[in-house]
Amino acid sequence: MEQEKEYVLGTHDEEIARLGLQHRVWRPRATDAWLRAGFTTGQTLIDLGCGPGYASIDLAEIVGSSGRIISLDKSRRFLDALEARRIQHKLNNIDAIEIDLSEGQLPSMKADGAWSRWIFAFVKNPRRLLTQVAERLKPGGTFVIHEYLDYSTWRALPQSTEFEKFVQEVMESWRADGGGHLTFANPKSMIFT
Repeated sequence: MEQEKEYVLGTHDEEIARLGLQHRVWRPRATDAWLRAGFTTGQTLIDLGCGPGYASIDLAEIVGSSGRIISLDKSRRFLDALEARRIQHKLNNIDAIEIDLSEGQLPSMKADGAWSRWIFAFVKNPRRLLTQVAERLKPGGTFVIHEYLDYSTWRALPQSTEFEKFVQEVMESWRADGGGHLTFANPKSMIFT
């Protein structure tokens, strides 16, 4: 059996639960951005780096049975969690695809919009991935990106030396892999939260 493609924080049950809590905390900001982006019934949307699929489920409910969600992640464990949640919610409009966003080519498609949360800081070549997403959007499509653009602003209370070291290592790793240098030719076509 192939070794699970691990994330820094893992893909175990506790991490899936933590990501659920994180989604619930950030959900009002995400749904507001989706509304401003015009995500609606009948659309095809990409959930880039979907993890265990909390946002995919919300997006699937927004686009309804006539729409489609293309959920992309490198973790088979996360995609299996999404599949279980999809069945539980009786949704038939989610396609879960295993892909390493740092290495792979996105599937051929034309989508009305795309969504990502904290993905670009963790891929080796964010510009390459951004280009791939842009190529898969229909004219006028919108890409909603929920991303930390300055990791140096992360804080923990009470203050923690270990956490500060983690933040520094994330920043160094990101820059070593090509992150932190994105510029956008047409920033009006994107919504940042």
